[in-house]
Amino acid sequence: MTYFEWLIFLICQNDRERVSYQKVFKQMLETDFIPIMHNDENRAADGVNLRLLFEDETGETCEKFGECSILEMMVALALRCENDIMYDPDEGDRTSVWFWEMMDNLGLSEMTNENFDGRFVERVLDILNRREYSRNGEGGLFYVHDIGAGYDMRTTELWYQLMYWLNTHFQW
Repeated sequence: MTYFEWLIFLICQNDRERVSYQKVFKQMLETDFIPIMHNDENRAADGVNLRLLFEDETGETCEKFGECSILEMMVALALRCENDIMYDPDEGDRTSVWFWEMMDNLGLSEMTNENFDGRFVERVLDILNRREYSRNGEGGLFYVHDIGAGYDMRTTELWYQLMYWLNTHFQW
């Protein structure tokens, strides 16, 4: 199993999803995540650390080097959401749920191989990296419809965006 296949296995529930989204996932893996907000370098470090986890779990050498990709950051964030915050043995592993919520929010869940538009995906990933999405997170990873006054997702680190999003979608 390659590193790319392993990443996809973590976030896709079935073989159809794994095959249907190869093009967008590949572009996301080839696009560096740029942590411009304070503490977002932690999300990049989590993404890079997936390479070590891959090597530990598979015994294979990771062929990915360099900066954290957007795909790695999102997979790592989905894993951290599941393992550190939302773990519920009655629900089972929902890592893929958190990942696909981010894909939906980015507008990339329709980017199957048949619908793939590389320029569109490039624009979406650039908007994410530049934090040029809406104040309420629309077009970013976490969209909160009724965002509080004075709160701006564009100037909030991703971890706190995730917390805000979870608090608006789930009853504790």
